[in-house]
Parts: sequence; C-alpha cells; structure tokens
Amino acid sequence: MEKVAAYAISAFIVGFGLWILIAGLSSSAPALWICAGLIPIVIGLISAFGPN
Repeated sequence: MEKVAAYAISAFIVGFGLWILIAGLSSSAPALWICAGLIPIVIGLISAFGPN
C-alpha cells in the first residue's frame, strides 16, 4: 500500500508539471513556463524511478 501511495504522489507531481507545461505554451513567455514545468516533471520521475 505504501508503494501505491508513493507512485500516486509521483504521478501527481508529474501531472502538475505537465499542466504547467501545457498552460505555459499559451502564455506570453512560453520558454519560461516550459522550464518551470520541466522541474516538477523531472522531480516526479526521479521520485518514481530513482534509487530507493
């Protein structure tokens, strides 16, 4: 059950990053928001698949 919760939290973090990335594409400074969106995506992926 703990692994399921950990993967769910990681998936939420990645989803939040994707949301920032997609919303940032229509903003006035898309490069800034793409960089800001990549940070939670990378953190979520490291959290899910990184060392235990």
